[in-house]
Amino acid sequence: MFPVASSPEYMGYAMQYTRTSFATIATLFALAAPVATADAAPDGWTIVDLGSAHNIGSMALNDHGWVVMGNKILSPSASGYTTTELLSTAGTANNFSLRDINNANVVLGNDGSAGSWQAFVWQAGVRTSLPQRLDYTGHFQSQARGINDNGQVVGNTGDYAAIWSPNGTGGYNVTTLGWYWSNNSVGSGAGVSINGAGAGLMATVYNQYRPGYTTGLGNGITILGDGLIDSPAGEAINDRYAVAGTGTYNCGGYSCNMPFIWTSGDNVEALPLTPAQPGWAYNGKAHALNERNDVVGMGWYGSYDGRAVLWSASSAGWQEVDLNSVLPAGSNFWKLTEAMDINESGQILGYGAVNGDWQPHAFLLTPAVPEPQSWIMLLSGLVALRWKARRRLAVACSGQS
Repeated sequence: MFPVASSPEYMGYAMQYTRTSFATIATLFALAAPVATADAAPDGWTIVDLGSAHNIGSMALNDHGWVVMGNKILSPSASGYTTTELLSTAGTANNFSLRDINNANVVLGNDGSAGSWQAFVWQAGVRTSLPQRLDYTGHFQSQARGINDNGQVVGNTGDYAAIWSPNGTGGYNVTTLGWYWSNNSVGSGAGVSINGAGAGLMATVYNQYRPGYTTGLGNGITILGDGLIDSPAGEAINDRYAVAGTGTYNCGGYSCNMPFIWTSGDNVEALPLTPAQPGWAYNGKAHALNERNDVVGMGWYGSYDGRAVLWSASSAGWQEVDLNSVLPAGSNFWKLTEAMDINESGQILGYGAVNGDWQPHAFLLTPAVPEPQSWIMLLSGLVALRWKARRRLAVACSGQS
């Protein structure tokens, strides 16, 4: 039942309704904000050259556009990016990598300079080592792969896949996800990704030979369906419990890679790839996905022709985009080789080849936004819809039909 138009309840409802309308419009304008210091493509995509880094294949991106790669943290600013370099306990970038960053800008990394790997988190200059367990050789070791917005971390320690959770006093508690070949039970595999609900994804659950996820030992492990893919290995899980990764298949007597996404049951879907070279085998990898189930990775389009790829779901099925097709003209990049991460704004982080430097450079590719005329039409439509809804509300509250 609607509140009476003159009542306090109605006024509160109307104020809430108005705030929602303005918030919606403000959000739309915020989404249209341009990215600074970027080269623009004719269709509106922009790209930023983030430079090279030690161990550039280790990289991640959060929803605010912060990037970690190798031993560097890149934070966006009005004039470009501010770079912070982290070093190992030995004072070098060797045997050291940053693996992930969450939306609170907590950075996750691994330091192997002391002979065995030590996982750690870092925020605003403070580094905290994660607790470790002994492996079968009697050594303490840990490696971390993913962190969620609650600060929970997934990785491996000792002979276990594990989740580390903040204990509220600046430290962490560790929970194992499974035993490694213990009493013929489900083994641990490698902890590779964690979603907002604390479900830790294992790349391959031993003695099942398929990816699986769980929130901790004894809570049960959900194993991916069989589908048509051999030896699938998961790489990323989102809050919808969709999993992206790479499996294998027999391609003319050889073993080729097949990027996939899994959503539920046995619904393991191979993602499309269209090689440019006639007769070239279907071959690619999937690395990451966002909450819209947009997946990024790479595909081989011919001999020595690896390209960064985006897959997006549509009513017609999965759509494949070779990201080189949206590479801005005049960009320093002449090839986008591999896409490694994607955030909720659709920004894509990866690496490729640039002119004048034999080392790979990281790129941040930002999708197009509607033209100003499109925004005007969209906002006009929203205003009209809001006016009609408000008129209907007023009529309902006055008891008219």
